[in-house]
Amino acid sequence: MKTTVVIQKCNSYDPKNVYEAVERCVNELGGIAEFVRPGKRVLLKPNLLVGAAPQKAIVTHPAFVRAGAILAKEAGGDVTLGDSPSLAPLGKCLTESGYDPFMRELGIKAVPFEQVRRISTGPGGLGYIEIAVPPLEADLVINLPKLKTHAQMHLTLAVKNLFGCVAGRRKTELHLKADRHYAHFGRTLVEIAKAVSPGLTIVDGVLAMEGNGPRTGKPRHLGVIIAGTDCAAIDTVICEMLSLNPDLLYTHKAAKEIGWGVTETGDIELKGVPLEDVRVRDFAPARRDVFMAMPAFARWLLRRAFTSRPEIASKLCVACGECAKVCPIKAIRLDKKAKIHYENCIRCFCCQEICPQGAISARQGAAARLLRGRK
Repeated sequence: MKTTVVIQKCNSYDPKNVYEAVERCVNELGGIAEFVRPGKRVLLKPNLLVGAAPQKAIVTHPAFVRAGAILAKEAGGDVTLGDSPSLAPLGKCLTESGYDPFMRELGIKAVPFEQVRRISTGPGGLGYIEIAVPPLEADLVINLPKLKTHAQMHLTLAVKNLFGCVAGRRKTELHLKADRHYAHFGRTLVEIAKAVSPGLTIVDGVLAMEGNGPRTGKPRHLGVIIAGTDCAAIDTVICEMLSLNPDLLYTHKAAKEIGWGVTETGDIELKGVPLEDVRVRDFAPARRDVFMAMPAFARWLLRRAFTSRPEIASKLCVACGECAKVCPIKAIRLDKKAKIHYENCIRCFCCQEICPQGAISARQGAAARLLRGRK
């Protein structure tokens, strides 16, 4: 069965331009009335990793979220906004990311993700996942990801954005369960997306992030918005747009394995502007391992030689302790600088994701750099 993914150009975050581009996307999918009925509960789920200025391309831009909110309210929806940031409270992240003005303008309340519900994942998965109640009880979740790289999962797109529906420290527990098995964590992310089941996803690719994402990469203007109803299909199209093999994503492979979503390009109908009009051939990905899967004994023997690991630039580190707080395995200690104990490190890159100084990057093993011709 085919699904539709829409691509539209949007060259700036001028509120009028963003609203019109988002509206064109939604109209290609049948119009907002296809998704929102008067009085229905609509939850907006942006990417609010941390509180950050919009021009840094870390969070979903407030003008982008505002456009989605206006459309939903115009259709009569009862609109709220929620997420579970990594460390700071939701309200603080909203303020620092520039969300307060439009939320006051439109009368939108913030919903913290605190209370959870246990969801069964069936055979072959974790057994169950505890997900925040608000996205499960909403009549419609509008998923509003930011197009970014990610040191562990390579890209954080439609599927990965829904990891924010796991409340607080429960994210740490899921990282611990996955350990160093990235494919297992990819399956976990798919199970979360399957449970939340957003009815509409609109990706902010106007100002994306490449390189050392999802927090300290380089902003990259792409000038696109991508929308659809199938998260797996959207991620597939974005990989094609970036000239990347979709199988790069552990979430893509997991979705194919369990038969969730549309993962084959032949089953995706593209609308809006042609893919070739927005294709990018020099997008800088996050660094990745040479070997995507290895036997346990080989991982143990060759981990330092062949796999990426977080590395701290001592000149940039200010020993703020944020990395130590977020580390699920407590493998980071503070002295005058932060220090990673690699014998315990599970390579989840949470420390790299959260470092406010950009002092932590994903560094490939020596053998991997040699094979790639890197020093």
